[in-house]
Amino acid sequence: MSFPARAVAVGGLVSFVMILFAPAPPLLAPALVSYGVVALVLVVIWRRHADRVRDGVVRPLPRGAARARRVAVATAAVLVLVGGYAGWDWQTSKLPDDYRMTEQAMTYGTGPGPVDHSAHSHGAGLPDRPLTQFTGPAGKPDKRFTLVATDARLKLSSGATVDATAFNGQIPGPELRVRQGDLVEVTLVNRTTDTPTTVHWHGLDVPNAEDGVAGLTQDAVPPGGSHVYRWRAGQVGTYWYHSHQASSTQVRRGLFGPLVIDPAPPAPAGVREFVVAAHVFDTDKGDTSTLNAADTLRRESVPPGTPVRIRLINADNFRKYFTLAGTPFKVTAVDGGPVNAPTDLYRTKLMLGGGGRYDLEFTMPSAPVRLTDLAAVGAGLLLSPDGQGELAPLTDGPEFDATRYGSPAATPFGPDSDFDRSFDLVLDNRPGFYDGQPYYLWTINGHVSPHVPMLMVREGELVKVTISNRSFLEHPMHLHGHHVLVLSRNGHRATGSPLWLDTVTLLSGESYELAFRADNPGLWMDHCHNLKHAAMGMTMHLGYEGISTPFHAGRATGNTPD
Repeated sequence: MSFPARAVAVGGLVSFVMILFAPAPPLLAPALVSYGVVALVLVVIWRRHADRVRDGVVRPLPRGAARARRVAVATAAVLVLVGGYAGWDWQTSKLPDDYRMTEQAMTYGTGPGPVDHSAHSHGAGLPDRPLTQFTGPAGKPDKRFTLVATDARLKLSSGATVDATAFNGQIPGPELRVRQGDLVEVTLVNRTTDTPTTVHWHGLDVPNAEDGVAGLTQDAVPPGGSHVYRWRAGQVGTYWYHSHQASSTQVRRGLFGPLVIDPAPPAPAGVREFVVAAHVFDTDKGDTSTLNAADTLRRESVPPGTPVRIRLINADNFRKYFTLAGTPFKVTAVDGGPVNAPTDLYRTKLMLGGGGRYDLEFTMPSAPVRLTDLAAVGAGLLLSPDGQGELAPLTDGPEFDATRYGSPAATPFGPDSDFDRSFDLVLDNRPGFYDGQPYYLWTINGHVSPHVPMLMVREGELVKVTISNRSFLEHPMHLHGHHVLVLSRNGHRATGSPLWLDTVTLLSGESYELAFRADNPGLWMDHCHNLKHAAMGMTMHLGYEGISTPFHAGRATGNTPD
């Protein structure tokens, strides 16, 4: 084989390795290393080639036993290198039996200067402020609820059975409905056989100690135990709650439910509401897509002329596509935040990432209306004046773009603001080991939890985050305790209604610029809400200067915080 052909082969091999093990920014060092390896190998090949053609005479390649020995030595060297790397990766991937989720504290990005990490290290003495100080307010609650976690064998509408872990014996769990300004108290009682658990309030910017993350803001509640959460309902809209202990397993099995906060002044009477949670359950018939645990068509009667609101929750890992046939409609809220001046949509396909929510509103016509999850077109919600009738599901249409929907309105900051701190995050995937097991890892800036450095901020700072998805699947990234304002998507500024999200879904190849005010002190998870991805490494934390946690994670602690 000629030298140019060998050079091309080496370049192709190195490129293939770089695709499998794509480096994280900054890319200068990986580029220098890869170019250096290519250059070294090419020098060796060139010298061997030059020896063969010395004095204008082309000498034949070694044959027989000599060539076999060279091939064997080269193969053995490659196997030793690959085996050594695999062994090192396997060994270093093992998680400690007892560790702090925030022990890898450092700063990504740019800012006015370093922040104080001393409160996050094991040997630094007492912290300035433990997060247990940030609790809900005292006083008599306006609303009290009790959520009882139990093991249950439950049926879907088709008769398929689910070996569930459920709140109050139902899937989804009971709807919690409160009014803005209410002081809410929720008691979690664990009556499962062997499932420690917690409750996280997805999308609510609660005080840090009430956030419900095992190993970070509390210890998981063991079987036979209980825990009380208290928070003020400062927001309005559609939210949901779910376990944040081994959530990739527990949410899948049913430990979740809807949460609705009505406005403090009562809304106009006469609105007919449907709260719909989409979820995939493991059943005796395989993976089954459901709307409120119904895997068949649900029918409801609604008189013509009635205002209708559908609160749509994606309680699943992957993005879902929904359609609403039979009427024009408006998207009036996204992730609980109101849309300014929404306009009518017709035959539109709605993409909703894991953990996200839409509020849909329309006036009931005299003919049927049908909501469809395109993952299960035989199921859905059919509304009609008499609860009867038929309407074929709508299966296609232009896709909704929330960044260009509605009209602009004033915001406290925007793309042209002066930011105190900026971060760049790259989401990716690569083969490797996680906790001693082989996986296809889901990485943030090349790292997996708990080794992803934290985003460190000071209280009051204005923060900008640029996040890009370099992997081959979508990632619904959920930041606890805060809402982010979408500044741009794929390099194009958001031009519609201000879009405040708690869960931002990045499709493969997409990038977003986001901004938030650091106004809720604590230590907060920031993770992919494809909970399987979070369980395999795509989890990091937002940390405020001088705040620490007394809680630990790991097998010895009973806390599994994915």
